[in-house]
Amino acid sequence: MNNLVDTARNPWDGSWDVVVVGNGLAGSAAALFAAKRGLKVAVVGTGSQLPLSSGLFDLAGMVPGDKAYSTDPWQTVETLVASEPDHPYGKIGREAIGQSFQEFLGLLEAEGLGYQLCESNARVVTSVGTIKASYALPETMAAGATAFEKRDKTLIVGIRGLKGFQANQVAQSAAPAWPGISSVEIAPEGLGRPGDIYPEALARELDLPAGRDRLVQAIRPHLDGHKAVGLPPIFGMERSRETLVHLEDALGVPCFEIPGMPPTAAGVRLREALDRAFSRYGVATFVGGRVTTVSEGEDGFSVTATLRGEARTVSARRMILATGRFMGGGLAGDRHRVTEPLLDLYVTQPASRDLWHRCDLFHSDGHAVNRAGVTADSAMRPLDKEGHPVSQNLFVAGSILAHQDWKREKSGAGISIATAFRAAESCGV
Repeated sequence: MNNLVDTARNPWDGSWDVVVVGNGLAGSAAALFAAKRGLKVAVVGTGSQLPLSSGLFDLAGMVPGDKAYSTDPWQTVETLVASEPDHPYGKIGREAIGQSFQEFLGLLEAEGLGYQLCESNARVVTSVGTIKASYALPETMAAGATAFEKRDKTLIVGIRGLKGFQANQVAQSAAPAWPGISSVEIAPEGLGRPGDIYPEALARELDLPAGRDRLVQAIRPHLDGHKAVGLPPIFGMERSRETLVHLEDALGVPCFEIPGMPPTAAGVRLREALDRAFSRYGVATFVGGRVTTVSEGEDGFSVTATLRGEARTVSARRMILATGRFMGGGLAGDRHRVTEPLLDLYVTQPASRDLWHRCDLFHSDGHAVNRAGVTADSAMRPLDKEGHPVSQNLFVAGSILAHQDWKREKSGAGISIATAFRAAESCGV
């Protein structure tokens, strides 16, 4: 383990090499990339939305305005950059983007959470029966992409009382694109509590062999020639790989999880793996409070947060801002303009609020406000209105960046991981 911190002392004591503000995907990735390079890292944030995520990592799934997902994510990246040279991907470059994914997935693999990178955008069925494309899949979902590609005869298994998942809805909605799909609802004896069952609780039961055996016994009578079995995201929490192997060996067919409605066991699994990696690399976390002030002095940055009613300050030579967009508080909008509330960084945006949105909600060109944000140079240093770096020791990462529309591009995870990688590299220079 590198750069371990003595957690017995007060974690607020001392000075740090890097303070990361934000604990989502971008902030967590930036913290780990920096710590892996031997830097002493602290993370400050209000909390993480990762438990609400599907666990899928997109690179670039669609060119805005197109009606279908793209097959080649790298060609889509090139198209996005060609149409918008200031796109974050244009500042990183293909080699570094690829390296960022490899390193980040390696960090997760070390914590027992395996992912599969796809040469082309893989198609997976979701819990509402739609088909979604993704670049990196949790290994527990990979067989679903293969089954869909082959249009294998596949059984979708629902569990009576499980919240947020209806197997018949999945099968009926996906049937036009996947003719070989069907569904069944089971009630495994001794698995789950009577009444409502939540995916995370059921997943923890499947960390144990006895829970898996009960599930297998309930599924086996319904196999009837099916070549694959899809289930809600319940393949364990800390032993998802063991659970997957156990189910496939016992049933004799590939098994896969279907991305679920938030909060998901897959999202919680991801958050817990990142937290284990934080511990491995000595990343200190001050999460749950609200960052109130940030100041820069000769020795670096001081970040003050209110945590459990107390104001505490973390000092660091460098800072990475990964606070997200409007929902995460990284950007704010009033009647006149979009602002970055923590440091009052310059925000690229439409000239007037009248230009934020279009009359047509689903206009093929999207809404200009979605491309507003902080502009950065190739080192991920935020720029002022004249295009000069605000500070040599301040960096930004993630969806707060301008010149991208991650929801329409299906590029959110890729932008977070790649820009976090570059920001962490720059901190180590």
